[in-house]
Amino acid sequence: MRHLVTGGAGVIGFELVRQLLEQGDTVTTVDVGKKGGLADLEALAVRHPGRLEVRRGDFAQDRALLRGNFDAFFHFAAIVGVQYVTDHPYETMAVNMRTTLNALDAALESGCRTFFFASSSENYAASVDRGLAPIPTPEDVLLAIDDIALPRWSYAASKIAGESAVFGAAKLGKFTPIVVRFHNVYGPRMGPTHVIPEFLARARAQVDPFPVFGADQTRSFLHVDDAARALRAVLGAALEGKGGLYNIGSDRETGIAELAQVVFDVTGFHPKLDARPAPPGSVRRRVPDTRKLRALGFAPQRELREGIAECWQRLRG
Repeated sequence: MRHLVTGGAGVIGFELVRQLLEQGDTVTTVDVGKKGGLADLEALAVRHPGRLEVRRGDFAQDRALLRGNFDAFFHFAAIVGVQYVTDHPYETMAVNMRTTLNALDAALESGCRTFFFASSSENYAASVDRGLAPIPTPEDVLLAIDDIALPRWSYAASKIAGESAVFGAAKLGKFTPIVVRFHNVYGPRMGPTHVIPEFLARARAQVDPFPVFGADQTRSFLHVDDAARALRAVLGAALEGKGGLYNIGSDRETGIAELAQVVFDVTGFHPKLDARPAPPGSVRRRVPDTRKLRALGFAPQRELREGIAECWQRLRG
């Protein structure tokens, strides 16, 4: 099969590309390289001669970067990261929406069989906090924006709009639409703007007391290897015409304070925990209902402690 992956230099995109190549498929990636990672893709191309094409550029401005005949489109490129989104809400909306619309237009032109859109659990965070959605949270819940004026919500707003656009475009192109809502995927290539690499960086710097924002909150963490395996399982369903929404995540709920203790154990650094309030708009609990994904035969293989240890070894070099 031939695939196009936008955001192929990112944490999830790169691992998906790697696994697709390992199973013998051909992949084209498009990435602007804003957060690095293009060298990793180039190295991957050397290991799989003739089967990985790396295109560098901003397809929010140049849709020609997406041209080609593909069986599957995976649109993963987006502005992410709570702090960056909070500081740049308009850029977040503009880039995320323009890239999504351009990717969908290109998919319609290519006549692809399926289109994957990387969405987010942030889309229903407000529903969880207001008691309108259960925990664990299934796919068919009310999507909501808690405070439209709060910059943080620009990300969820762009993802909700993207979900609607995917299902609308599918009616025109006859491709199978897939929306995957990722839940705290992490891995050793992840940048410093997410909770696990943030904790590991503080441990490396031996920050004591150790600040933990939202220590009483919970999340569910999924290693990127498992996330890519989950995507491949969903791809199999999509190629059989089974579209729709899928939660991609772990159903194991982990407290942020508990996460910090795992980091302390892995790194051997045991500071005093300094619990601080969570940032505005941060959901109290996040646990996906993964029964729909598990029905495809998927089950996570990487334990959280093992995954954090891998991230720690990479950080230390």
